[in-house]
Amino acid sequence: MSRLLHSEYNLIHDAYLGNNELLLSKLRFLANMAQPEQWDYKGKSDKAILYNYLCFTYDRLLEEEKIAYSSDKNHMCFNTGLLNTHDADIYALFDVNTSRYKKDGQNWFLNGFRTATEQEMRCFVSLPEIADYFTNPGDFIFDKNLPLVINYDHIIDDNYERFLYVGLSDKYTIHALLESAVRRITEKVKRNYKLAIPQYYTDKTSGLSKIQLLLPLFLKQGNVADLALAVDRDQQGYIGKTILTLEMAYVNSRRIVRPEVDWLRI
Repeated sequence: MSRLLHSEYNLIHDAYLGNNELLLSKLRFLANMAQPEQWDYKGKSDKAILYNYLCFTYDRLLEEEKIAYSSDKNHMCFNTGLLNTHDADIYALFDVNTSRYKKDGQNWFLNGFRTATEQEMRCFVSLPEIADYFTNPGDFIFDKNLPLVINYDHIIDDNYERFLYVGLSDKYTIHALLESAVRRITEKVKRNYKLAIPQYYTDKTSGLSKIQLLLPLFLKQGNVADLALAVDRDQQGYIGKTILTLEMAYVNSRRIVRPEVDWLRI
């Protein structure tokens, strides 16, 4: 692909999605059109999770060159990866942005969301496929035979605000709780690999993307996760990379598939 990709949020560079009110109206329309799913953070109604999902999906589809254009180049669409209540694919439809006030690069305007049978979609010779993240199935399963290595001081220092977010402030206490939580989840995931869920992570510096696994951290209670540990896999084993809030973990994992684990509830 000849164009330069941003590490994330290419959609807002390529298209005008509408002012805040109009965009929220479109997101609510899509949420109602799609099969029921949680698209809001607790206590919110701005569809922020859905917005991030669309942006991340578009990023991946650009990498895979799965964006469709009409023969007259006046329309663009991509497969959102969502289904409506009749199990039909939902597409994001864009028109050429003709506004004289458009920002440089915003060549498209979000028209709305359509299914394949709607009249406006007939301008496309063929409709694009969904994003595919499954390049290496082994990346999605936690290998219980590989060790997990963590630099605890580095993890705590780099993510101290996220520990504060869940009510932990003393670094000595955090270190002890984190070590204990890692030992427990390592044993748990050996017996139930489904506790580890994948996220699609894009390094903002290099622009490179990869699959990481997220492990729940039960720091204060034995049955309620407080945070998530993101781990990378290399030839020697797993390396703890960062700590995420549960909200961050949900958004990142939803890039691939709706998380169906009890520990990730927001």
